[in-house]
Amino acid sequence: MMMRLFYYLVAAPVLLVLRLLFWPVKMLLRFFFRRQYFRSVDFDSMDGWEFEKFVAELLARNGFCHVEVTKGSGDQGVDILAQKDGISYAVQCKHYASKIPNKAVQEAYAGARFYGCDQAVVLTNSYFTQSALELGDEIEVELWDREELQKLIRRARR
Repeated sequence: MMMRLFYYLVAAPVLLVLRLLFWPVKMLLRFFFRRQYFRSVDFDSMDGWEFEKFVAELLARNGFCHVEVTKGSGDQGVDILAQKDGISYAVQCKHYASKIPNKAVQEAYAGARFYGCDQAVVLTNSYFTQSALELGDEIEVELWDREELQKLIRRARR
């Protein structure tokens, strides 16, 4: 009984005041370290799963909402689902050292249809083969290569 009384009369109000006082500090630290993360990122050294999480955070920082990383297996060729300006995106992330072939474009297209998304995107830390560029243009799959990834990072730093 005495412990409960102590909690309600002393401990809870003190904890509430401390939480209210330190909340702005917590938010500033979170903002600062998140900005630092995008300044010093080396996306080439990430593994595939880290790259997907990084891209999801990057999209969120670039104004995309409802950003969701899909489950690993059985994702139908889509790694991230997101929305922006009323358009739903199905994003396939490709973390490769070599150029991205046609197969990735085909998978993104099929995955976008499977999830009912408006736009399919293949995003990579590399570049695309000429045939992948031609196919992407023909079936209207957006291809975001290394330069586009770096643009997203620059926008996220602001």
